[in-house]
Amino acid sequence: MSRPIVHVVDPVHPDVVALLQTEAEVWLGDVPFPSACDAVIVRTAKVGADEISACPNLRVIGKHGAGLDAIDLEAASARAITVLSTPGANAASVSDLAIGFALALIRQIHTVTLAVKAGTPPSGAQKRGFDLAELQAGIFGLGAIGRGTAQRLIGGFDAPVQAFDPGVSDQDWPAAIARCDSLERLLETSDILFVHAPLLPATQNALDAPALARMRPGSFLVNCARGGIVDETALAAAIQSGHIAGAAADVFAVEPPSTENPLMACEAFLATPHIGGSTNGALVRVGQAVAEQILSALRAPNTI
Repeated sequence: MSRPIVHVVDPVHPDVVALLQTEAEVWLGDVPFPSACDAVIVRTAKVGADEISACPNLRVIGKHGAGLDAIDLEAASARAITVLSTPGANAASVSDLAIGFALALIRQIHTVTLAVKAGTPPSGAQKRGFDLAELQAGIFGLGAIGRGTAQRLIGGFDAPVQAFDPGVSDQDWPAAIARCDSLERLLETSDILFVHAPLLPATQNALDAPALARMRPGSFLVNCARGGIVDETALAAAIQSGHIAGAAADVFAVEPPSTENPLMACEAFLATPHIGGSTNGALVRVGQAVAEQILSALRAPNTI
């Protein structure tokens, strides 16, 4: 029998390609997609209804990561195509980035660096930052990444942490994290907000202008979840007014973000291009997890 074809649309770790090649023919990003593949692995690429329709042999879609918002699940279900993902496999790497963002914001590392490089002495306000331990941290979304961020804040920095996540039962709630009964309460009582919620109809634009106005004056915001959760125009206005002292995002509603995005004009805003899970360790863990699932699914009899 011929070997199945796995189309790896986005770059993955070389070890992952080698693993796939033990049981399948592997096509990489230089081969146009849609294609005649049996399975496809994507990181950021879209797999919509049109792409699914144009792949006549497609049996399995593997997401190199957790979020499935770029995959048309309804169209996949209609074709009995298996959709796989790897929630939690890159949690440690994304949590690390969230903490890095937080430290950069509360110590104004970016603005101070620019001042030093320009030969301009930083102002007294720029040199005076905060300890994480003196800020009330709030986490919106207590999945694997949210819990990873909380563990780092508590165990590494002795910071007080509270969170809001209606999907976690009381019996599963971590004892070291205070529970907020509403997003509004979390916003009103946090000095630094970490966004780790999934992008769902209920969370789309959850952090709009009225929500941001509820945050404490001079507070900080870190978004390593999905761009559509935060109203970017409203966040830019809150930063420019000084209500939000600083913010950072690894994700945007449109990726890559346009230079016309109002956040790009904010000095107190830090941006990275969706690299939270792009560490060597995460690429290996996530890639191997999705590859093993893909190969297992392809071994199953084709009943389509």
